[in-house]
Amino acid sequence: MNFFKGISLGSCTYLVAFMVDYVVELFRINSSGEKITFLGLKIVTSMRENSLNTTFSLTWKVLITYAVFMVVFMLIFSAFRKIKSR
Repeated sequence: MNFFKGISLGSCTYLVAFMVDYVVELFRINSSGEKITFLGLKIVTSMRENSLNTTFSLTWKVLITYAVFMVVFMLIFSAFRKIKSR
């Protein structure tokens, strides 16, 4: 049961970090173009005189950063669980 709690907590933590990364990059857009955020979200913006079009897509970097984050998080989570059980 604690294993699933660690996965849930790690996934929620990653989701919060992903959303913060998304919001920060979204408000930094000031011209047309393509940006890839730190966690791998691809933002393509097209600014015209009468419209603003923004397209979001995921890259492989999202999967890789999620996997690395979860491995590190689960190692830390299990270490704290072992310390707590002593």
